[in-house]
Amino acid sequence: MLKTCISAAALAGRLVAASDLAWTPPSLVPKAAGYPVASNISGIVPCDALREAGLGDRLLFATDAGYEPHLETWYAVNARLRPDCLVLPHNAEEVATALTTLVKANNGGGDWHIAVRSGGHSFPGSNNIANGVTIDLSMMNSSSYDPETKLAKIQPGGRWRNVYSDLHDAGVVVTGGRDGDVGVGGFLLGGGNSFFSGRMGFGCDSVKNFEVVLANGTIINANSTANSDLWRALKGGSSNYGIVTRYDMEALPTRDLYYDLRALSLNYSDAVIEAVIGYTNQDQSFADNALVTYWTHDASSSPETLVNTIYVNVEGNGNATSAFDKVRRLPALFKSSTVQNMAEAANGSQLEGGTRNAGTTLTFRNNPQILRQVVDLHEDFVKRLSDRMDPKKFTTMVFFQPIPSYMAAIAEEQGGNMLGLESLGGNAVMFTGGVTVDSDDRDFGVAKAELAVFTAQVKELSKSLNGDLDFVYLNYAEANQDPLATYGAKNIQHMRDVAAKYDPTQVFQKRIPGGFKISRVA
Repeated sequence: MLKTCISAAALAGRLVAASDLAWTPPSLVPKAAGYPVASNISGIVPCDALREAGLGDRLLFATDAGYEPHLETWYAVNARLRPDCLVLPHNAEEVATALTTLVKANNGGGDWHIAVRSGGHSFPGSNNIANGVTIDLSMMNSSSYDPETKLAKIQPGGRWRNVYSDLHDAGVVVTGGRDGDVGVGGFLLGGGNSFFSGRMGFGCDSVKNFEVVLANGTIINANSTANSDLWRALKGGSSNYGIVTRYDMEALPTRDLYYDLRALSLNYSDAVIEAVIGYTNQDQSFADNALVTYWTHDASSSPETLVNTIYVNVEGNGNATSAFDKVRRLPALFKSSTVQNMAEAANGSQLEGGTRNAGTTLTFRNNPQILRQVVDLHEDFVKRLSDRMDPKKFTTMVFFQPIPSYMAAIAEEQGGNMLGLESLGGNAVMFTGGVTVDSDDRDFGVAKAELAVFTAQVKELSKSLNGDLDFVYLNYAEANQDPLATYGAKNIQHMRDVAAKYDPTQVFQKRIPGGFKISRVA
């Protein structure tokens, strides 16, 4: 979903830090603290089963005062589905009770299913459900550091701004999300692109142990020595095997980042594209640098279309790469260079939700001709949308993020993951296109249709220039894409084997249908 891609830049409030959104809404206060229940029977079989299992004070119904406010904690309006009830467990044991109770309720009879939510930033239906029950992990949001093992222990419902803050107090940091509002669980299970990825790989590569609740309620650990096949499958394999209730991650000593934000005129697109090409072609000696570039159109701003860059050096060195030098010399409409820790950076990189949004992603070879023509296609996309709706009711984005070839080697050194980057065969650029709509479902339907056309045009363009690559990054994918199918035959088979071994009754394929499922890969 688009907000996941915005996490690369968060648009920085059009390059100005967004307001800090506190993460303890009244809806998360247990019902005993203010949401009384009129009856012990709701008439909703799975919800009543949860109450009978001892989770009554963890339930939230549509009749409760906190229900609607809690739905607003999902970033996008179109993701705010209304389940029959939500259950908010506080620990792994309660997750196990909730899961096994729901699987057994009424023998699964009726047209209802189960969803699992961490942060709520993925595409609609992946972490919430309209007919059924959502297991919401928001209350499981603690983070701590164990100096003996040198591991950070992070629960799935945490938001990265809070994770970094907690770990900063302990003097460490992890390879986590760039947008402070994104949740831990989905980010890590989908891969996790980070400012630290050049040195550490994707976020999932830093996970040394997963605590997992299986469909039968068993709580196990998956690491390099115990359940190692599951450990590897969870690194990018998403929600196909169990509910992860804790991530034990390799921790690094905390450090200050050099953080450079710039907004430039559209006239400087070529120079920014040259920076993307140059950065992507750098070797691993420049791995402490991160570059995110994005083009955005917003009719309510002036100029309406901007080229934006975020350059970060995770060692606090603002002059560590020559690939960005030409961009530094360009006249910027806005620029801000600061030195700050990751907790501060994540806290300032957030946008308030409340719009309908969608995003898609592709990957192609590091070819400047492709990038330049994608920028032109974006302008065509904007024109088509402007002809169909009020231009001030939508915002568009195009992101280019480098994927240097050495990231595949980092993953392999860390025990492997499911992303299959080794098949890219060279340096690549990840494209993400997105649109947000601040009006109604009709306009959003038009915007999604035009986004699909735009994405298809980009795919056709990259093919025509022999730059097309199969890789579709799960965390940025739209629901109708099939990222798992692009991770390579060997990884696909591994995911199938692990799902069959740890979830033989296919609960996570059939009863928890949201997200990308290995059983649906052709």
